[in-house]
Amino acid sequence: MIGLRANVVSAIAGKELRSYLGNPTGYVFLTLFIGTSAAAAFLDDGFFGRNLADLATLNRYIAWILMFFVPAITMSTWSDERRAGTDELLLTLPVRDGEVVLGKYLGALGIYSVGLVFSLANLAVLLYLGEPDMGLIFATYLGYWLMGGLFVAVGMVGSMFTDNATVAFILGALGCAALVFAGAAPWAAGLIGVVAFAGLAALLWLVGTGRARGAGVAGLIGGVLGLGAWLGDVWAGFTEAIASISALAHLAWFGEGIVRLGDIAYFVGGAVIALVLCSLLLNRRHW
Repeated sequence: MIGLRANVVSAIAGKELRSYLGNPTGYVFLTLFIGTSAAAAFLDDGFFGRNLADLATLNRYIAWILMFFVPAITMSTWSDERRAGTDELLLTLPVRDGEVVLGKYLGALGIYSVGLVFSLANLAVLLYLGEPDMGLIFATYLGYWLMGGLFVAVGMVGSMFTDNATVAFILGALGCAALVFAGAAPWAAGLIGVVAFAGLAALLWLVGTGRARGAGVAGLIGGVLGLGAWLGDVWAGFTEAIASISALAHLAWFGEGIVRLGDIAYFVGGAVIALVLCSLLLNRRHW
């Protein structure tokens, strides 16, 4: 995505923001997100039992909240364009694929960022109840923002495959769920690894050949290879490798007030990979 024109990217991002915030659905999302995050932070008995002015209780639930709310933002990113036929017009304009992808990403990320800013009402409650560590709060919200940025990119990939917003939401939620559940248990990591092998093989076929026919066979072969790696001699290493991509493990450090370069690289790098995949899938439509 080198050499992208900032004015084009900002124009596309602005269009996405206006279309979302100009729709009542956008405000329903913001209201539900703020209410849900506040409930998760303060309605848990553990918050008052700990007697600390922090967001430790919200940290336990935020990934599950974002797993559903972020795909609700991204589900229409590409699906609405395809359903309305405006994607064909978009592809004929003198814009690069990377500019379109980055513009849509920044627009969706901007919507999520607005919701996150409004959720700072949680901080007002903490200030009323006690004396929160502002450094810890900053690190915690930085982790929330980075996780949301990764989930936005993953949700956009899901929206690339369909013109149905509901299906796009399900695909995005499944992608985000994989990153959440990857570190939950060895069996979950193994299962997600098998599915990831199958999905990667199908995507490589789709991007490499430009044909959907045969992608199912490629996915089946990839799934069999993943299953063999899981059940074979490399079982322990396989599950550990998949568990290392768990978003929960990387978010946990931010919740402790520790900002590590490796965790930032995980979220940013994952988002970049997903956006590059979006660009490749979009480029395939020119063929």
